[in-house]
Amino acid sequence: MGSIDVEKLYRRAIDLGAVETEIFYVFSRDISISISDRIEMVETSISRSIGIRVAMGKRVAIVGTQDLRWESLEQAIRSAISIAKTMPEDPSWGGFNHRIGVAGSGGYHDKRTAEASPEDLGLIASTLIRGVTESTGISKPSRGSCGAGYARVEVINPYGGPIAREETRAWVYVYAKARDSGEGSYGDYQLARSIGALRPYELGLRVGSIAKSFVGARAPENGEYDLILSPKIAGSFISTMLSPAISALSVQRERSPLAGKIGSLVASELITIADEGVDPRYLGSRGFDDEGHPTSFNIIIERGILKSYVYDSYTARIDGRESSGNAWRGYSSSPTPAPNHLIIKPGDSRLEEMIRETRKGIYVLSTIGEWLSNPVSGNLNATITNAYLVENGEIRAPINGGVISADFYELIRRKIALVGREIDDLERISAPPMLFTRVRIAGK
Repeated sequence: MGSIDVEKLYRRAIDLGAVETEIFYVFSRDISISISDRIEMVETSISRSIGIRVAMGKRVAIVGTQDLRWESLEQAIRSAISIAKTMPEDPSWGGFNHRIGVAGSGGYHDKRTAEASPEDLGLIASTLIRGVTESTGISKPSRGSCGAGYARVEVINPYGGPIAREETRAWVYVYAKARDSGEGSYGDYQLARSIGALRPYELGLRVGSIAKSFVGARAPENGEYDLILSPKIAGSFISTMLSPAISALSVQRERSPLAGKIGSLVASELITIADEGVDPRYLGSRGFDDEGHPTSFNIIIERGILKSYVYDSYTARIDGRESSGNAWRGYSSSPTPAPNHLIIKPGDSRLEEMIRETRKGIYVLSTIGEWLSNPVSGNLNATITNAYLVENGEIRAPINGGVISADFYELIRRKIALVGREIDDLERISAPPMLFTRVRIAGK
């Protein structure tokens, strides 16, 4: 499904005068259905992209194209060679990834998902809609989608290849509104390797029920609260703030608050975080990274101690290390290191216990805006969209609004009190619920 002769293209680049060449090829197919309270539209998108990276000594350039006619590919090679000759030398350049190979034993691809039809997704969509409408009697889906994606990636460079990997992913998302004496709303999603692992009816029931519970929600009062983060929000905050900070590129460019802190205490002893690149249960895992290096499992933070950054081959050479298999890229951009799939080790507390232990707090289900936070300074900001006020160990009232503003590293080092048992797997992070103490909330 979706292949070209990358080895032939590689040889042609050498014939045209490239000293060293890397070819990065991506084929992707996505099919999705959008919904409101009914099925709205089916869309299918297919793309084929080539990234051609050329090194002329220590002068490096990349040209990407989605025009895969042979004459266009030859022109892209010539352009990459021409640009490379004009580039300044990069003194840190040591060549392309030297270790081409595949980790693990597969499992990243599901045939049914790769070949999903509109009928397959139509059944998921209708089941999702039914779940919402049958949840409370007053809840309806206002928007949502479900879909299936397939990708094939091939890499070849002077040290090996071509090697290929195949991956699939499936998703379902719904946002529901409940109208009674007022209006409540809530949205949530599921992700999986295969469409067979999705549970659209259960998701619809839950989203519809939660939407009803937010009828009459109000903004919280200004003040300090204990903050219980659901797994999705804990994962979103950590991914937003920590993923850029542990990238070796950010560290080397002095844009990480974790620079120079290997071996130092950067979080509470309750916090252990690993980067999983191999296990196919996690959606960020794959057999090799985007420059063909085998992926791996690495401890990033162990009981609060920073153990490692994540590397591609370029940043690894600067630090005298081997790549950790964390190169990510678009077809027209050079690789940069980023986590594959972060896993926060679960703790001993159940979510119910966290609520029961809280005298004055907010249990946060959803937020917006955390992606606008500053991972360089560590300043975290997010607006609460769905939460519950907790008083004396009980959920008292729905909350909509209020802004969380905090120093992320103070949160994970000094303010974290409990880490939950329940793990939620998101796209590139798996997280449990977490309880933080005395966090300031800007409310009404």
